Amino acid sequence: MTTKRNIFLWLLYDFANSMVSIVFFLYFSQWIVIERGIPDIWFNLTFTVSALLLLLTVPIFGFLLGKFFRRITGIRYTTVFTAILYSACAISAIFEKDTTALVFFTLGLYAYLLSFTFYTPLINDISLPGKRGRISGFGIAANYLGQLVGLFLVLPLANGGFSFFGSSARAETLLPAVVIFFILSLPTLIFFKELKQEKPVFHFMPEFKELFRKTKELFLYPGVALFILAYFLFNDAILTAANNFSIFLERVWGAPDTTKTYIMLGILITSAIGGLVSGIVADRFGHKKTLLFILAGWVFILPLVGFIKDFTFFVSVASVMGFWFGANWAVSRSVMSYLAPERGHNLAFAYFGLAERASSIIGPIVWGLVLSGLAGTGMGSDRYRFAMLAVTVFIVLGLIVLTRVRSDRAGQRGLKKDL
Repeated sequence: MTTKRNIFLWLLYDFANSMVSIVFFLYFSQWIVIERGIPDIWFNLTFTVSALLLLLTVPIFGFLLGKFFRRITGIRYTTVFTAILYSACAISAIFEKDTTALVFFTLGLYAYLLSFTFYTPLINDISLPGKRGRISGFGIAANYLGQLVGLFLVLPLANGGFSFFGSSARAETLLPAVVIFFILSLPTLIFFKELKQEKPVFHFMPEFKELFRKTKELFLYPGVALFILAYFLFNDAILTAANNFSIFLERVWGAPDTTKTYIMLGILITSAIGGLVSGIVADRFGHKKTLLFILAGWVFILPLVGFIKDFTFFVSVASVMGFWFGANWAVSRSVMSYLAPERGHNLAFAYFGLAERASSIIGPIVWGLVLSGLAGTGMGSDRYRFAMLAVTVFIVLGLIVLTRVRSDRAGQRGLKKDL
């Protein structure tokens, strides 16, 4: 339903879930690796395990969603499970239970990522085709604004100036972030209006046979398989670098948490701008063309971030990198929207979300192996610089594949058929 209220609630949910995401991304990663001494490879394997869980479940959920369930119902369940599991992780961190915290973080991350299987396809319900790039950009801007607000809210706890539980300052930030996330999610969970649909009778074997048939048809549809492969490749590098960025700041630059927070705030501001601007540019000049330009920029940005020696210059480039973060996710989402067949959006976005997070199967392992392989060479913090360079290879491969994806210009709209 393309109402202003639905658009607002859709954006509010993106704002809310980004708050808990940034706090866990920035502080849990440092608590578990730096404070508790857990090796980088074990922290990165949490992303691999959650991605494998998605790999096993997302196609099924995406198919069933299109036939039997409303998307908002899926968002409600996954949001509740995310809040419960992340709360358990936060409490485990407060009481310094490392293994338990890692397990609940992995499961909470899975529930959090699964929610996007239901959330992302709603963009096709709340916006008209000619406005989806812009609405996607607004969503990215709301996401980064939520991250910015989340960092500000927990900063007094991170600095140690205030404590609820008398625990590590980084561990203290987690539970309040979960509570705020759940409270701000409630308006969307309660008031979002989705068109009702009739629920046919479910028969196990016939439905799963149809799932395989629909999947085959989807990947034979022009451009879909190539784009999902391209997205899997280039997002591998981007997501891995993002997940390890706070640890990179600590190991390479020795930056204190306050400095890290302000760097992240700068990145988030430019990310929000990137999401807004790129969505408008993509609507004007073409979504594929815009994404090609964005990826070409990433090929230079990641190695530059990795090997800069001057901290002031590093901060400046990191801020530019933020613009590219926002642009990448805004335009990728709108490209998937134009490529997907009209009645195959749920399944297409299920695989799109799966490609986004399945990239966490390979990227974190490569990052961890580079660090482990160079551990005995005396390179110290330079290991992290070479890890940044190593994952850039995936962006180059993704860029090559993307050149073969059909364009959204030059009369391509006639391809939009039902599956």
